[in-house]
Amino acid sequence: MARPEKPEPTETNDRVQAGPNDEADADGYRRTRRQAVREGNKAAPSKKTGGRSDEAASKQAPPEGMRGFIEQHWEGWLSQVLLMAIVGAGILGYKMEWLREGTIGLVLVGGMLAVAIYGTAGPTYDLIENKTARTLFAVLAIVWAGAVGYPALRKAVPRKVLGETVLTTSSLSGKVAIGENTTGPYDLTASGTLRPDAGQEKRVDYAIKVSGDGGQETELSGDFSVQMHQARVRRGSNLWSEQHNQVEHRLPGSLRGKELTISTESVDDLLQSGLHISLHPQSLDPQWFLVAGVLVVLAMLFVEARVGDSKTKTHLIMASASTLIFSYWFQKNATASRLVSPALDALLLAAVTGGIGGTLVGAVVRRISGRDRLKPRNPDEVEEAADRKSEDKAAAET
Repeated sequence: MARPEKPEPTETNDRVQAGPNDEADADGYRRTRRQAVREGNKAAPSKKTGGRSDEAASKQAPPEGMRGFIEQHWEGWLSQVLLMAIVGAGILGYKMEWLREGTIGLVLVGGMLAVAIYGTAGPTYDLIENKTARTLFAVLAIVWAGAVGYPALRKAVPRKVLGETVLTTSSLSGKVAIGENTTGPYDLTASGTLRPDAGQEKRVDYAIKVSGDGGQETELSGDFSVQMHQARVRRGSNLWSEQHNQVEHRLPGSLRGKELTISTESVDDLLQSGLHISLHPQSLDPQWFLVAGVLVVLAMLFVEARVGDSKTKTHLIMASASTLIFSYWFQKNATASRLVSPALDALLLAAVTGGIGGTLVGAVVRRISGRDRLKPRNPDEVEEAADRKSEDKAAAET
Protein backbone atom coordinates (compact mmCIF):
# COMPACT_ATOMS: atom_id res chain seq x y z
CA MET A 1 0.00 0.00 0.00
CA ALA A 2 1.41 3.34 -1.02
CA ARG A 3 2.29 5.76 1.77
CA PRO A 4 0.47 9.11 1.45
CA GLU A 5 2.69 11.93 0.39
CA LYS A 6 3.60 14.47 3.06
CA PRO A 7 2.30 17.92 2.20
CA GLU A 8 4.88 20.52 1.38
CA PRO A 9 5.52 22.97 4.19
CA THR A 10 3.78 26.24 3.70
CA GLU A 11 3.63 29.45 5.67
CA THR A 12 0.14 28.53 6.85
CA ASN A 13 1.15 25.13 8.14
CA ASP A 14 4.31 26.34 9.86
CA ARG A 15 2.57 29.12 11.75
CA VAL A 16 0.96 28.26 15.04
CA GLN A 17 -2.77 28.40 14.75
CA ALA A 18 -3.74 31.76 16.19
CA GLY A 19 -6.94 32.66 17.89
CA PRO A 20 -8.97 35.79 17.26
CA ASN A 21 -6.95 37.73 19.84
CA ASP A 22 -3.54 36.25 18.96
CA GLU A 23 -2.88 37.86 15.60
CA ALA A 24 0.78 38.41 14.83
CA ASP A 25 2.21 41.92 14.86
CA ALA A 26 4.13 43.40 11.99
CA ASP A 27 7.43 42.23 13.49
CA GLY A 28 6.28 38.58 13.68
CA TYR A 29 5.57 38.42 17.43
CA ARG A 30 2.17 37.54 18.75
CA ARG A 31 0.44 39.83 21.19
CA THR A 32 0.08 38.78 24.78
CA ARG A 33 -3.30 38.31 26.36
CA ARG A 34 -2.87 41.55 28.36
CA GLN A 35 -2.07 43.53 25.21
CA ALA A 36 -5.06 42.04 23.39
CA VAL A 37 -7.39 42.93 26.27
CA ARG A 38 -6.00 46.46 26.45
CA GLU A 39 -6.46 46.99 22.71
CA GLY A 40 -9.96 45.62 22.95
CA ASN A 41 -10.76 48.12 25.69
CA LYS A 42 -9.38 50.96 23.60
CA ALA A 43 -11.48 49.93 20.62
CA ALA A 44 -14.66 49.47 22.64
CA PRO A 45 -17.21 52.27 22.37
CA SER A 46 -17.74 54.45 25.44
CA LYS A 47 -20.40 56.80 26.70
CA LYS A 48 -17.98 59.75 26.71
CA THR A 49 -17.46 59.47 22.94
CA GLY A 50 -21.15 59.00 22.12
CA GLY A 51 -20.94 55.27 21.39
CA ARG A 52 -17.90 55.60 19.07
CA SER A 53 -14.54 54.02 19.67
CA ASP A 54 -11.65 56.10 21.01
CA GLU A 55 -9.90 55.88 17.65
CA ALA A 56 -12.93 57.22 15.84
CA ALA A 57 -13.42 59.92 18.45
CA SER A 58 -9.81 61.05 18.10
CA LYS A 59 -10.32 61.54 14.35
CA GLN A 60 -13.19 63.97 14.77
CA ALA A 61 -12.81 67.41 13.28
CA PRO A 62 -10.74 69.85 15.38
CA PRO A 63 -12.49 72.91 16.82
CA GLU A 64 -12.70 75.92 14.56
CA GLY A 65 -12.72 79.66 15.09
CA MET A 66 -11.16 81.35 18.10
CA ARG A 67 -11.17 78.19 20.19
CA GLY A 68 -9.31 76.24 17.53
CA PHE A 69 -6.78 79.04 17.11
CA ILE A 70 -6.08 79.15 20.86
CA GLU A 71 -5.72 75.37 21.16
CA GLN A 72 -3.40 75.25 18.16
CA HIS A 73 -1.02 78.04 19.19
CA TRP A 74 -1.27 78.14 23.01
CA GLU A 75 1.66 75.83 23.71
CA GLY A 76 3.76 77.28 20.91
CA TRP A 77 3.82 81.06 21.31
CA LEU A 78 0.44 82.42 22.41
CA SER A 79 0.89 81.82 26.16
CA GLN A 80 4.34 83.49 26.18
CA VAL A 81 3.13 86.51 24.22
CA LEU A 82 0.10 86.90 26.49
CA LEU A 83 2.31 86.73 29.60
CA MET A 84 4.69 89.37 28.22
CA ALA A 85 1.72 91.59 27.33
CA ILE A 86 0.35 91.37 30.88
CA VAL A 87 3.75 92.11 32.41
CA GLY A 88 4.29 95.01 30.01
CA ALA A 89 0.87 96.46 30.81
CA GLY A 90 1.62 96.22 34.54
CA ILE A 91 4.98 98.00 34.15
CA LEU A 92 3.42 100.73 32.01
CA GLY A 93 0.59 101.21 34.47
CA TYR A 94 3.03 101.44 37.37
CA LYS A 95 5.31 103.93 35.60
CA MET A 96 2.37 106.10 34.55
CA GLU A 97 0.91 105.84 38.08
CA TRP A 98 -2.32 104.35 36.78
CA LEU A 99 -1.95 101.46 39.20
CA ARG A 100 -1.30 101.93 42.89
CA GLU A 101 1.82 100.67 44.64
CA GLY A 102 -0.24 98.35 46.82
CA THR A 103 -2.00 96.72 43.87
CA ILE A 104 1.19 96.07 41.90
CA GLY A 105 3.02 94.88 45.01
CA LEU A 106 0.28 92.44 46.00
CA VAL A 107 0.01 90.96 42.49
CA LEU A 108 3.80 90.78 42.11
CA VAL A 109 4.44 89.08 45.45
CA GLY A 110 1.49 86.72 45.32
CA GLY A 111 2.13 85.83 41.69
CA MET A 112 5.81 84.99 42.16
CA LEU A 113 5.15 82.78 45.19
CA ALA A 114 2.22 81.03 43.49
CA VAL A 115 4.22 80.29 40.32
CA ALA A 116 7.19 78.95 42.29
CA ILE A 117 5.08 76.66 44.51
CA TYR A 118 2.59 75.40 41.92
CA GLY A 119 5.23 75.02 39.21
CA THR A 120 7.25 72.55 41.31
CA ALA A 121 4.79 70.98 43.77
CA GLY A 122 2.20 70.16 41.08
CA PRO A 123 4.45 68.04 38.82
CA THR A 124 6.02 66.35 41.85
CA TYR A 125 2.59 65.36 43.17
CA ASP A 126 1.88 63.59 39.88
CA LEU A 127 5.13 61.62 40.17
CA ILE A 128 4.23 60.14 43.56
CA GLU A 129 2.39 56.82 43.19
CA ASN A 130 1.68 55.91 46.83
CA LYS A 131 -1.62 57.36 48.04
CA THR A 132 -0.40 58.02 51.59
CA ALA A 133 2.76 59.66 50.31
CA ARG A 134 0.67 61.89 48.04
CA THR A 135 -1.44 63.02 50.99
CA LEU A 136 1.63 63.80 53.10
CA PHE A 137 3.20 65.75 50.25
CA ALA A 138 -0.01 67.74 49.75
CA VAL A 139 0.06 68.68 53.45
CA LEU A 140 3.73 69.67 53.10
CA ALA A 141 2.88 71.87 50.11
CA ILE A 142 0.14 73.62 52.12
CA VAL A 143 2.57 74.25 54.99
CA TRP A 144 5.09 75.56 52.46
CA ALA A 145 2.55 78.00 51.01
CA GLY A 146 1.60 79.28 54.46
CA ALA A 147 5.19 79.54 55.71
CA VAL A 148 6.39 81.76 52.88
CA GLY A 149 3.07 83.35 51.92
CA TYR A 150 1.95 84.83 55.24
CA PRO A 151 5.04 86.95 56.06
CA ALA A 152 5.15 88.39 52.53
CA LEU A 153 1.43 88.99 52.01
CA ARG A 154 1.18 90.46 55.50
CA LYS A 155 3.25 93.40 54.27
CA ALA A 156 1.54 93.61 50.88
CA VAL A 157 -2.05 93.72 52.21
CA PRO A 158 -3.15 97.06 53.76
CA ARG A 159 -3.65 96.85 57.51
CA LYS A 160 -6.45 98.26 59.62
CA VAL A 161 -5.63 101.43 61.56
CA LEU A 162 -7.04 101.53 65.11
CA GLY A 163 -5.72 104.95 66.02
CA GLU A 164 -2.99 107.47 65.19
CA THR A 165 -1.23 110.60 66.41
CA VAL A 166 1.53 112.96 65.30
CA LEU A 167 4.49 114.05 67.44
CA THR A 168 6.09 117.40 66.58
CA THR A 169 8.66 119.74 68.10
CA SER A 170 5.82 121.61 69.81
CA SER A 171 3.86 118.48 70.85
CA LEU A 172 6.15 115.75 72.16
CA SER A 173 3.37 113.59 73.62
CA GLY A 174 0.03 112.35 72.43
CA LYS A 175 -2.72 109.93 73.42
CA VAL A 176 -4.13 107.39 71.00
CA ALA A 177 -7.73 106.36 71.75
CA ILE A 178 -8.63 102.94 70.36
CA GLY A 179 -11.97 103.18 68.61
CA GLU A 180 -12.57 99.44 68.44
CA ASN A 181 -13.69 97.34 71.39
CA THR A 182 -10.21 95.91 71.98
CA THR A 183 -7.41 96.31 74.46
CA GLY A 184 -4.53 94.83 72.49
CA PRO A 185 -2.00 93.59 71.78
CA TYR A 186 -0.94 96.02 69.05
CA ASP A 187 1.56 96.66 66.30
CA LEU A 188 2.94 100.19 65.99
CA THR A 189 4.07 101.89 62.78
CA ALA A 190 6.32 104.97 62.94
CA SER A 191 6.67 107.04 59.76
CA GLY A 192 8.13 110.36 58.76
CA THR A 193 9.13 112.16 55.56
CA LEU A 194 12.48 113.91 55.33
CA ARG A 195 12.52 117.43 53.92
CA PRO A 196 13.78 117.84 50.34
CA ASP A 197 16.70 119.94 51.57
CA ALA A 198 17.87 117.20 53.97
CA GLY A 199 20.72 116.33 51.61
CA GLN A 200 22.07 113.10 50.21
CA GLU A 201 22.57 109.91 52.27
CA LYS A 202 20.91 111.43 55.33
CA ARG A 203 19.61 109.48 58.34
CA VAL A 204 17.26 110.61 61.13
CA ASP A 205 16.96 108.66 64.39
CA TYR A 206 13.94 108.57 66.68
CA ALA A 207 13.12 107.12 70.12
CA ILE A 208 9.63 106.88 71.60
CA LYS A 209 8.01 105.53 74.76
CA VAL A 210 4.64 103.75 74.72
CA SER A 211 2.57 103.52 77.94
CA GLY A 212 -0.59 101.48 78.52
CA ASP A 213 -2.85 100.38 81.38
CA GLY A 214 -1.38 99.34 84.74
CA GLY A 215 1.86 101.28 84.24
CA GLN A 216 3.04 98.97 81.44
CA GLU A 217 5.42 100.74 79.07
CA THR A 218 8.08 100.01 76.47
CA GLU A 219 10.69 102.00 74.57
CA LEU A 220 11.12 101.80 70.80
CA SER A 221 13.75 103.25 68.48
CA GLY A 222 14.49 103.32 64.77
CA ASP A 223 15.64 105.56 61.95
CA PHE A 224 14.52 107.02 58.65
CA SER A 225 16.94 107.50 55.78
CA VAL A 226 17.21 108.84 52.26
CA GLN A 227 19.50 107.20 49.72
CA MET A 228 20.65 108.45 46.35
CA HIS A 229 20.90 106.08 43.39
CA GLN A 230 22.68 106.67 40.12
CA ALA A 231 22.34 104.69 36.90
CA ARG A 232 24.34 105.23 33.73
CA VAL A 233 22.28 105.80 30.60
CA ARG A 234 23.20 106.46 26.99
CA ARG A 235 23.46 110.24 27.42
CA GLY A 236 24.99 110.55 30.87
CA SER A 237 23.49 109.28 34.12
CA ASN A 238 20.15 109.18 35.87
CA LEU A 239 20.00 110.19 39.55
CA TRP A 240 17.08 109.60 41.90
CA SER A 241 16.45 109.43 45.64
CA GLU A 242 14.70 106.77 47.70
CA GLN A 243 13.35 107.27 51.21
CA HIS A 244 13.03 104.57 53.86
CA ASN A 245 10.53 106.39 56.01
CA GLN A 246 8.39 103.73 57.68
CA VAL A 247 9.26 101.27 60.45
CA GLU A 248 7.00 98.68 62.06
CA HIS A 249 7.33 97.63 65.70
CA ARG A 250 5.72 94.71 67.51
CA LEU A 251 4.55 95.80 70.97
CA PRO A 252 4.81 93.37 73.92
CA GLY A 253 1.73 91.29 74.60
CA SER A 254 1.54 92.64 78.15
CA LEU A 255 1.13 96.25 76.97
CA ARG A 256 -2.61 96.72 76.63
CA GLY A 257 -5.28 99.36 77.03
CA LYS A 258 -8.04 101.24 75.23
CA GLU A 259 -5.88 104.35 75.26
CA LEU A 260 -2.09 104.42 74.81
CA THR A 261 0.23 107.32 75.50
CA ILE A 262 3.05 107.96 72.99
CA SER A 263 5.87 110.33 73.98
CA THR A 264 9.35 111.30 72.88
CA GLU A 265 12.10 113.59 74.12
CA SER A 266 12.68 115.30 70.77
CA VAL A 267 11.61 115.31 67.13
CA ASP A 268 14.25 115.99 64.50
CA ASP A 269 13.80 119.22 62.53
CA LEU A 270 14.51 117.39 59.27
CA LEU A 271 11.15 115.60 59.49
CA GLN A 272 8.81 117.52 57.21
CA SER A 273 5.56 117.05 59.15
CA GLY A 274 6.64 115.44 62.41
CA LEU A 275 6.67 111.81 63.55
CA HIS A 276 3.49 109.91 62.62
CA ILE A 277 2.38 107.03 64.87
CA SER A 278 -0.26 104.45 63.89
CA LEU A 279 -1.61 101.47 65.83
CA HIS A 280 -2.83 98.23 64.23
CA PRO A 281 -4.20 94.93 65.54
CA GLN A 282 -1.23 92.69 66.24
CA SER A 283 -0.65 90.06 63.59
CA LEU A 284 0.83 86.61 64.02
CA ASP A 285 4.57 86.61 64.59
CA PRO A 286 6.16 86.12 61.15
CA GLN A 287 9.30 84.63 62.68
CA TRP A 288 7.46 81.39 63.48
CA PHE A 289 6.36 81.10 59.86
CA LEU A 290 9.94 81.58 58.68
CA VAL A 291 11.07 78.82 61.07
CA ALA A 292 8.41 76.59 59.49
CA GLY A 293 9.85 77.56 56.10
CA VAL A 294 13.28 76.27 57.17
CA LEU A 295 11.69 72.97 58.19
CA VAL A 296 9.98 72.80 54.79
CA VAL A 297 13.35 73.15 53.05
CA LEU A 298 14.73 70.28 55.16
CA ALA A 299 11.68 68.17 54.28
CA MET A 300 12.23 68.90 50.60
CA LEU A 301 15.70 67.36 50.91
CA PHE A 302 14.03 64.07 51.77
CA VAL A 303 11.39 64.38 49.03
CA GLU A 304 13.91 65.16 46.31
CA ALA A 305 15.95 62.13 47.39
CA ARG A 306 12.90 59.86 46.94
CA VAL A 307 11.16 61.24 43.83
CA GLY A 308 12.40 61.61 40.26
CA ASP A 309 15.06 60.01 38.11
CA SER A 310 17.96 60.94 35.84
CA LYS A 311 15.61 62.72 33.44
CA THR A 312 12.89 64.07 35.73
CA LYS A 313 14.08 66.47 38.46
CA THR A 314 11.68 67.99 40.99
CA HIS A 315 13.73 71.15 41.84
CA LEU A 316 11.94 71.29 45.21
CA ILE A 317 15.03 72.33 47.19
CA MET A 318 15.74 75.23 44.86
CA ALA A 319 12.11 76.41 44.85
CA SER A 320 11.57 76.15 48.62
CA ALA A 321 14.87 77.88 49.44
CA SER A 322 14.21 80.67 46.93
CA THR A 323 10.71 81.38 48.21
CA LEU A 324 11.94 81.36 51.82
CA ILE A 325 14.70 83.89 51.08
CA PHE A 326 12.29 86.02 49.06
CA SER A 327 9.70 86.06 51.83
CA TYR A 328 12.24 86.87 54.55
CA TRP A 329 13.89 89.73 52.67
CA PHE A 330 10.63 91.23 51.46
CA GLN A 331 8.91 91.26 54.86
CA LYS A 332 12.03 92.81 56.37
CA ASN A 333 12.31 95.75 53.96
CA ALA A 334 8.82 96.35 52.57
CA THR A 335 6.39 98.92 53.92
CA ALA A 336 2.80 99.77 53.12
CA SER A 337 3.92 102.61 50.81
CA ARG A 338 6.97 100.87 49.35
CA LEU A 339 6.37 97.38 47.93
CA VAL A 340 7.60 97.08 44.34
CA SER A 341 11.26 97.95 44.90
CA PRO A 342 11.68 95.56 47.88
CA ALA A 343 9.94 92.82 45.89
CA LEU A 344 12.39 93.19 42.99
CA ASP A 345 15.35 93.30 45.39
CA ALA A 346 14.10 90.18 47.17
CA LEU A 347 13.56 88.43 43.82
CA LEU A 348 17.14 89.13 42.75
CA LEU A 349 18.54 87.94 46.08
CA ALA A 350 16.40 84.78 45.99
CA ALA A 351 17.45 83.99 42.42
CA VAL A 352 21.16 84.33 43.22
CA THR A 353 21.28 82.63 46.61
CA GLY A 354 18.31 80.30 46.66
CA GLY A 355 18.25 79.59 42.94
CA ILE A 356 21.94 78.81 42.44
CA GLY A 357 22.57 77.43 45.93
CA GLY A 358 19.40 75.34 45.96
CA THR A 359 20.19 73.89 42.55
CA LEU A 360 23.66 72.83 43.69
CA VAL A 361 22.33 71.30 46.91
CA GLY A 362 19.63 69.47 44.95
CA ALA A 363 22.26 68.05 42.58
CA VAL A 364 24.28 66.77 45.55
CA VAL A 365 21.18 65.20 47.14
CA ARG A 366 20.23 63.41 43.91
CA ARG A 367 23.82 62.27 43.49
CA ILE A 368 24.05 60.80 46.99
CA SER A 369 20.60 59.17 46.80
CA GLY A 370 21.30 57.70 43.36
CA ARG A 371 18.37 59.46 41.68
CA ASP A 372 20.61 60.93 38.98
CA ARG A 373 21.57 57.37 37.93
CA LEU A 374 18.03 55.98 37.98
CA LYS A 375 16.73 55.31 34.47
CA PRO A 376 13.30 56.72 33.59
CA ARG A 377 10.50 54.17 33.75
CA ASN A 378 8.89 53.05 30.51
CA PRO A 379 5.26 54.26 30.33
CA ASP A 380 4.18 50.81 29.13
CA GLU A 381 5.84 49.18 32.13
CA VAL A 382 4.12 51.63 34.46
CA GLU A 383 0.76 50.85 32.86
CA GLU A 384 1.33 47.11 33.04
CA ALA A 385 2.34 47.37 36.68
CA ALA A 386 -0.85 49.32 37.41
CA ASP A 387 -2.94 46.71 35.59
CA ARG A 388 -1.21 43.89 37.43
CA LYS A 389 -1.81 45.62 40.75
CA SER A 390 -5.49 46.14 39.99
CA GLU A 391 -5.88 42.49 38.94
CA ASP A 392 -4.21 41.27 42.11
CA LYS A 393 -6.48 43.51 44.16
CA ALA A 394 -9.57 42.19 42.39
CA ALA A 395 -8.42 38.58 42.88
CA ALA A 396 -7.84 39.19 46.58
CA GLU A 397 -11.34 40.64 46.99
CA THR A 398 -12.96 37.63 45.32
